[in-house]
Amino acid sequence: MTGGGVRTAVTGRVTGQRRSPWFTSFEDRPEASLRLVCLPFAGGGAAAYRSWLSRLPRSVELNAVQLPGRQDRVAEKALTGHQEIVLALADALAGEPDDRPYAFFGHSMGALLAFELARELRGRGAPAPVLLGVSGLAAPSTGPFHGAITHLPDDAFLEAVATLGGMPDEILASPSLIDFLLPTLRADFGVCEGYRYRRQAPLDCPLVVFSGIHDPATPLEDLRGWQAESTRPVRLRQHPGGHFYLLDQPDAVVGALVSEVREALAAGADGAGTSGWPVPDRASAERQP
Repeated sequence: MTGGGVRTAVTGRVTGQRRSPWFTSFEDRPEASLRLVCLPFAGGGAAAYRSWLSRLPRSVELNAVQLPGRQDRVAEKALTGHQEIVLALADALAGEPDDRPYAFFGHSMGALLAFELARELRGRGAPAPVLLGVSGLAAPSTGPFHGAITHLPDDAFLEAVATLGGMPDEILASPSLIDFLLPTLRADFGVCEGYRYRRQAPLDCPLVVFSGIHDPATPLEDLRGWQAESTRPVRLRQHPGGHFYLLDQPDAVVGALVSEVREALAAGADGAGTSGWPVPDRASAERQP
């Protein structure tokens, strides 16, 4: 993982089209037929997805979520509850005069927010996403994602974050970046720490689970629970690497995501398609338990 790529993901400057403080597209694509809404990992911001822009086809407009407390919203107080974030994002999407189909992708904390946002939008009677992509996150039904750590002193908190693999090593090794990110990092880990799964009917959209083969946060047995969260085919795509595999290989990840979106669109409303579970080849880039 390159240090420059990691720094951009968490502290990068955000420029581009902004219709709302919650979303940036980096480039307006009015001709695009689909919106890809991407949600960041803990401590990250919209810039984490900037490198995806050139890798996406022109038919897809990238809408990267920018949460308060980071990058160009650094002066705002970071939110500490998943529900207030989800409600704010749902309100922001409702305020967008855009009826194009959309897909969600979120990594780690972003995956949790994407999942709950899809549920919230369903409750409001909104159309389902054509695809929900969740990355680097065990199924929410498996229980708490980690023990209570946000109450710890700074050094102990950062040690716990490092043990969990919740922040790239390059960031943890930079005192100046850590000082800058610590309040947001605490808030974001508080989002996951305070999350309590609520059983609901499964979502009516295809769901694809992405993970790094060597990510300790996503053991295979904890990924299986995602199968219960959708009425449609649920697939698992595993890539070489650990928790932040997607920063190392954006070409492979974006290519896989675009392929899944195209297949979901082609399958249409009849729910056609095949489940990706199981396939036994652990070394495969697309891996199903």
